Amino acid sequence: MADTPIEGAPEAAPVAQEPPATSGGAPSLPVLMLDRFQIYPSRPLPELSTPSASAFAAEDRRDIGRRLCAYVCTPGLPSRIGAAALLRGGRVRNLMALVEFGTVDWPPIGQRSMVMIYERPLGGKLTDSESAATRGQDVQQRVIEPLANALQEMADHRMPHRAIRPDNIFFLDEEKQTVVLGECLTSPPGFDQPLVFETIKNGLADPAGRDEGDLTDDMYAFGVTLVFYLLGENPVANYSDDQLIYAKAEQGTYATLCSGGRIPLTMLELLRGLLSDDPAERWGVHELALWIDGRRMTPIQKRAATRPETRFSFAGHDHITTRTLAHAFSRNVSDAARVLKERQLDPWLRRSLVMKELADAVAGLADSAYSEEGNARGVDELLVSRVCMLLDPEAPIRYLGYAFHPDSFGTSLAVELLRQNTTRVGEDILERNIVGLWFEVRNTIGSMNPAQERNYQNLQDFLLNKNPGYGIERCLYDLNPGFPCQSPFIVKDFVSDVDSLLAALDEAANRVDTKAPPMDRHIAAFIAAHFEHDVEKHLRALGDADDAKSITGMLSLLSAVQWRMGPDALFGLSSWVGGLLGPAINSYHSRTVRGDIEREIPRLVRQGSLPGLFDLIDNAEQRHQDRLGYDAAINEFVLAENEIQEIESSDSARSESAERIGQQSSAMTSVVITLIFITIVFLNEVW
Repeated sequence: MADTPIEGAPEAAPVAQEPPATSGGAPSLPVLMLDRFQIYPSRPLPELSTPSASAFAAEDRRDIGRRLCAYVCTPGLPSRIGAAALLRGGRVRNLMALVEFGTVDWPPIGQRSMVMIYERPLGGKLTDSESAATRGQDVQQRVIEPLANALQEMADHRMPHRAIRPDNIFFLDEEKQTVVLGECLTSPPGFDQPLVFETIKNGLADPAGRDEGDLTDDMYAFGVTLVFYLLGENPVANYSDDQLIYAKAEQGTYATLCSGGRIPLTMLELLRGLLSDDPAERWGVHELALWIDGRRMTPIQKRAATRPETRFSFAGHDHITTRTLAHAFSRNVSDAARVLKERQLDPWLRRSLVMKELADAVAGLADSAYSEEGNARGVDELLVSRVCMLLDPEAPIRYLGYAFHPDSFGTSLAVELLRQNTTRVGEDILERNIVGLWFEVRNTIGSMNPAQERNYQNLQDFLLNKNPGYGIERCLYDLNPGFPCQSPFIVKDFVSDVDSLLAALDEAANRVDTKAPPMDRHIAAFIAAHFEHDVEKHLRALGDADDAKSITGMLSLLSAVQWRMGPDALFGLSSWVGGLLGPAINSYHSRTVRGDIEREIPRLVRQGSLPGLFDLIDNAEQRHQDRLGYDAAINEFVLAENEIQEIESSDSARSESAERIGQQSSAMTSVVITLIFITIVFLNEVW
């Protein structure tokens, strides 16, 4: 049997950065995970690797003969940790069994990474093992029924797979008898999927902006996978992304993929049901089970888009739907803004599509943007984004190069941080309430999600709060549970929970400049998002402009975490913090107290106790006594000063009195002498 892989199969979606790989040179030593699993960096398994995770050979030290593989995830890319916790132990039939997951120090990249340990499929990929002649033989029993089992059980767990594609389906055994779906946890939902396997709605989004999806998304991807498998090739291999989106939107997915190929007649009904572009009409596991049991049905296929009398030419395509036009607008913002301001779209909406209300709404936005031109930033971007919402309310939010569904905003933030080392666009989206504008449009068509709206209002509140523990960093960690802290101090340690935060900082004390405090906006936000206890008063103190209060706030926050979570001793971190307490020590007025504190700090550092340091630095009784002593000293000083003033005032008065008496005495003496002199002169005259 000749190996004939699917021809022209699409490459998976581009990953944010290259997944971890082996290092060159000498063979790497095995890496131990959870004191049980040996992972071999020098033994890669490229046939099992995904766009976001590299696969390597692995062993179970408790069962050496067990054949395992390890997927090393891309650091900084959110993985599906919550789903992994549910699937651990291999609970789903015909799905690669997840044995365990955890983090390891991965030598080829010099940092910790998330690793997923799976039962290793031994028979290779389904598409690499089937010849063109045999693909149509008993495909129902060989492929459809096993994968239907997996889809059914994942639906029972309410957990979509979101990575169904031909190169992610394997034979579990060397005899090639058991088919399994490949891994789906190392990247966000749909992130690794080529565009053709995504529904129109998710295909319009960036890979990071695709929503979590549900069973209907998996059924669609399953249908596309069957088309590829049955044809032995990619029927749209020559399409660009835009061409594929236009074809799906205008003709429908079924017609786009199946019209030109030789698909067995027995499969057409199934494919019509799976490839319906209307999620409400798309087949689910119940309909699939009925088809497998021989119950034939007539799926309702959505007709191709109605062709208007005239088309609207824009960006090299003659558009017949507002959906494709919105997509083209989002890719050509400057030209789209010009078209809108010049009212070129208005006649087409009113006459060809007979959408007067839509035309009025678009005209209103265009007029408003025209009046604001030159007076506000980003007028064109905002105008085009809002018009796209009106033209295609089901589509993702599109703004400044982002294209995302609201429930994937957190993933988009994380990927922007990974790729660009910034979250500026995400901040702008929240500041300008772009998501709120999308909700307004959705509400007008009766598709409301109050819980999601409240969540975004909370995010806006976080962003507006500039104190530590809030801002865009808080949004990042609130939206991505399990996402590791991105502080430069510990980003390479993959700290994904508060339990391991202090231990990582303790280790960091040995390699970083300890003149900087072990606290930044990422660490503060990470604690605020994941610590179960109230830390608001600690955050307020941390954000105080006074250095002494800020340092004390940092110490109080870290000591609260150690007191609640451990570990018992943090020698490195205690030494790090202890060396920064100068401003807090100097906030005491008593020289004696300051000296006592300075002498006591080394002992507490040797104990590794942050709570002990905090109690020493900010002991309420000690503070109270210091204040009383200070107040008493102030009072004594005031009394002494008053006495001095009185004495000085008294001396001055006596001096003035003496001077006055002296002057009076001198005057009297002068008068007496003068009288005596006059008397003598008079007597001389008489005598």
